[in-house]
Amino acid sequence: METVMVMIDACVFIDYFRSKNKENTFLAKLTQGSRKCCTSAVAKYEVLVGADEKDMDEWRRIFDKITVFAFDEATINSARMVYRQLKQENKLIGLGDILIAATAIANDLPLATFNRHHFERIRDLRLVG
Repeated sequence: METVMVMIDACVFIDYFRSKNKENTFLAKLTQGSRKCCTSAVAKYEVLVGADEKDMDEWRRIFDKITVFAFDEATINSARMVYRQLKQENKLIGLGDILIAATAIANDLPLATFNRHHFERIRDLRLVG
C-alpha cells in the first residue's frame, strides 16, 4: 500500500495539542492507515510563536515526528501565483495562509485544515476533511 502524505495546517496541530482526548482529533484520524503527516515551516512557526515556554518540549516531540517543508524557490513561485489569483478575484486571505497553501501546492500535497473558508478560494489547492 502506498503511503499518502498530507500537509497539516497550524489549526489542526493546535486542536490536537489542546484536546484531552487526542485519539479523537482530526490529526489522530489523519495519521491512521497509510497516511504520513507533514507541515510547512510557516505553519510550524504559527504554532510555536503562540506556544508557552512550558509546552515547548511537547511541541518539539510533535514536530520531530513529521517532515517540515522549507520555504524554497518552488514555494515562492507557488505563493506568487496564489497571491495573484486571489488578488485578481478580490478574495485575498492572510499571508500566512497563502504561504501554507503554496507549500502544499508546490509539493503536490493535500492540505488538512479547519479553515476551509479561506483555503477553498485557492484554485489549485486540494483539501482534506
